[in-house]
This record gives sequence, structure tokens and C-alpha cells, in this order.
Amino acid sequence: MEKSENLQTSIKNKQYYIPMEVTPETIKDFSINGADVLWTKIGNKPKRVIMVPVSEEQYYEYMRPLWREDKRQQRQEPMASLDKMYEETEYEAADTSDLESDIMKQIMIDELYAVLNELEEMDRTIMEMYSHNHSEAEIGQAVGMSQRGVGKRKQRILLKLRTRLQDYK
Repeated sequence: MEKSENLQTSIKNKQYYIPMEVTPETIKDFSINGADVLWTKIGNKPKRVIMVPVSEEQYYEYMRPLWREDKRQQRQEPMASLDKMYEETEYEAADTSDLESDIMKQIMIDELYAVLNELEEMDRTIMEMYSHNHSEAEIGQAVGMSQRGVGKRKQRILLKLRTRLQDYK
């Protein structure tokens, strides 16, 4: 009984902080301890800040617009297409009348399958769902990751594929 009371008390007494940007003048004028100043990103830029204790309501009022904007930017990121990847890697369409091109294409496909087989199970699932035009959010639900996590992991996989297949241009 005593443990659960302590746990509930610690949850109720959780302290929230928000970053407040400071300048050298602010630090000097308000006698802010230099050890309390840290670097953090606000938006996309690193800023010098101090962490200000706030109530839970103030914390959520401050953070919700930032979270909303972050989600909006994630949704606006263009989906990668295989056609675009093809154009960026400068592969040429195989001439069906050219035996050497057919053989090189088959070797490249074999290498692609080899790389895909080396991937972890989760990465294979991500790539399979991605190849069937599932959204990052749908993939995230299927594999138990956030949309952003799926996006980052997908980019690492595609980079690995590009790196391994660059010799087959």
C-alpha cells in the first residue's frame, strides 16, 4: 500500500520543463548560471536555452503546436518512388536484344535479392509493405514503430541497397 501511494505521488508530482531561448545579454542581465544553459533544437535550429519549470497544462499548450508542425512536415515529405530512384542512380533500360545487358540485369536482380535476404525480418517487412504502396503510418502499425521511425529505417535500407547495387550501373 505504501509503494502504490509513493508511485501515485511521484506521478502526480511529475515536473515539466520547456526551453526558453537565452542570449549572452540575457544571461548577463538576469544573472543566469552558465551551467544551466544548454544547447537544444527549437524548430530546425540549435539554440542556447534554459529549461523553465512549468505546469502540465502550460507544457502541453507550448508543445502541441510544435508536435502538430512536426507531424505536418512529416506528412508533406514526398514518398520515394522506384522511378525516381531509377533516375537518380542513372540506370539505363536494358536492351532486350542485347545478351550482355540481360545477363547484367539478372546479376543485379540476384544481388538485390541477396541484399534483401540479408535484412532483418522487420526491414524485409517494411520493404515488402513499401513495395505494395502502404503508407509509413500503416507500416508503422504493422511492425510496431512510429511513422518517423519507419521513415528513417526505410531510408537506411534504401541507402544500403543503393550502395550495394552501385557497381551495376
